[in-house]
Amino acid sequence: MTKGSFGDNLKREREMRGVSLDEISAATRIATRFLQAIESEQWDQLPGGVFNRGFVRAVAHYLGLDEENIVAEYVLAAGDQQSVPVWTGRPPVVTPEHPWLAWIAAVAVIIALLAGGWFGVRQIYARRAARRAEHNPAVSAAPLPVAPEIPAATPETAQPNTMAAPQPASDAPGSAAGSALGTNAMPPATSLPTPLATPPDPISFELKVEAGKKTKVTVQADASRVFQGTMKAGENRTFTAKDRFEISARDAGALQLELNGKALAPIGSPGHSGKATLTREALKAAPGGGN
Repeated sequence: MTKGSFGDNLKREREMRGVSLDEISAATRIATRFLQAIESEQWDQLPGGVFNRGFVRAVAHYLGLDEENIVAEYVLAAGDQQSVPVWTGRPPVVTPEHPWLAWIAAVAVIIALLAGGWFGVRQIYARRAARRAEHNPAVSAAPLPVAPEIPAATPETAQPNTMAAPQPASDAPGSAAGSALGTNAMPPATSLPTPLATPPDPISFELKVEAGKKTKVTVQADASRVFQGTMKAGENRTFTAKDRFEISARDAGALQLELNGKALAPIGSPGHSGKATLTREALKAAPGGGN
């Protein structure tokens, strides 16, 4: 392997994922100068031995690369042959003058492995959550239907609708008494109040945000902050609100916005921060917007 190819390949893989050296340093606890030395193949700037391999393995794990292949490429590029004694069934001899060196090396390796494993699991859960969000977009919140208001009872409606007593057998069907009884016993029928119509649900109010490149974004739906963080290139998120959205970005030109499927103008110029407030009036004013 030619000099520079290992470091260039590792740097290219990192940049393709949009990850900075500072992010890797914060995640793996490896100093940024050591990460720069690995990418520039300045092996004399590294501690050497097991530390170098641990650094390379942790970086590969964080980037989601094949750890064994990356370590093998590092060994070939750096000529770093196995210098750790092979286990023969007896513990290695530690000189009485420096017994702490072995403990420091063991602790460093354990910390590197734990950090790499923890961040690997974190990345897996983050990817699963993103896939679930893509397949199950949030449904716009609709107000609960209002129960119809029933008017107060009037004397007519409050009066019970009683049936007339049965006609005595002595009365003839066609007699005047029977006719009067059947006419006066039945009160006029009263119609029940008609329930008020339930108001129609308001039109959905949905905002889709897609990042063309990495930037920090804050989204507030109505009075609640629903997102605050960094969106990477190609990442998209969907939010719902009842009346309004407030969105801001460190790089306003990096965002593409859609309000109920209608594309909106950028909230600012590229390379500068921007902020915008989107209301239902903005949705009505957009071409093809709802009324």
